[in-house]
Amino acid sequence: MEISASVTPPPPFQAIPIVVAFDNNYCIPAAVSLYSMLSCAKQELVSQLFLRLNPFAKKRFSKMILCRLLLASIFSQYEKIIMFDVDTLFVGDISESFFIPMDGAYFGATKEDLSLLGIHNANDLFVSRLNWSRGMGVKLNHKSLSFQEVGILYENPFNAGFMLVNLALWRESHLEEKLIDFFKTRDEGLLLPEQDLFVLVCQGRILEMPCKYNVHPRMVGTKMIPKKSDACMLHFYADEKPWKHFGYPYSKEWHQVAFKTSFESLVFEDLVGKIETFTELNDHNKKSFFEFLNTRLNKKFLIQYVLFKVFKKLESFCLR
Repeated sequence: MEISASVTPPPPFQAIPIVVAFDNNYCIPAAVSLYSMLSCAKQELVSQLFLRLNPFAKKRFSKMILCRLLLASIFSQYEKIIMFDVDTLFVGDISESFFIPMDGAYFGATKEDLSLLGIHNANDLFVSRLNWSRGMGVKLNHKSLSFQEVGILYENPFNAGFMLVNLALWRESHLEEKLIDFFKTRDEGLLLPEQDLFVLVCQGRILEMPCKYNVHPRMVGTKMIPKKSDACMLHFYADEKPWKHFGYPYSKEWHQVAFKTSFESLVFEDLVGKIETFTELNDHNKKSFFEFLNTRLNKKFLIQYVLFKVFKKLESFCLR
């Protein structure tokens, strides 16, 4: 069943429940994601944010992943929610997406352009997954996906980084039980656990949403997303995380937002600590990097940074 998205005008006021989940390693990216989301949002529409910051297990299949399978139970008071990953940067308002009719779909998501990854058929995806598993240190076993299932994933390349979730239908169809039962039979055989689960269990009942709601930075400048203003959310779902290297796409824009959060001193310290690793930047990016740092070195920030360092020293001394 082919389902496509259309938008109905939003009511004068509607609370939009938004859910994110992340572990302690993603506190700063989450702060950037949420700050940028709220900065771009129409404040009268986005009024509720459910932020779950827990010391989740650090194993590969953590509670952070499993909680996605239990959304209908966790948020029993809602019929529909928006959920997104926090390795993201919002450049537009997403509130309109909440009013897209679900039309019998379990959830709405965008499709990836696999050709950007050099994947042009199911066999390419199969080989890529083998390579990804080695790079991630994951040993695929007898519970891994069959080639037929890889074919389903190729034909339905939905990315779970941004989801409009029809919780009412989840409850009506007992979808949680189906997801959990499937997960039990596969566990570590799944390379992209929640994404693979959702596509394989819900195939045929997934709403394809406009790609602007989940854009990989490399898509900007292509036919799908001609310019950044055509996107709502940039999703850094590959290796090029903007906080890891200033030369990665949209790293400067990401850091600009990071310096507006309460983590600005940590972000500054991290950038300064990475200066030696930026020697491979071209001259333009080097100039951009140092100009960016220079604009942050005002009196107010330097005082805050000195106090931050003093506090860290005191904390370290007291915890000995």
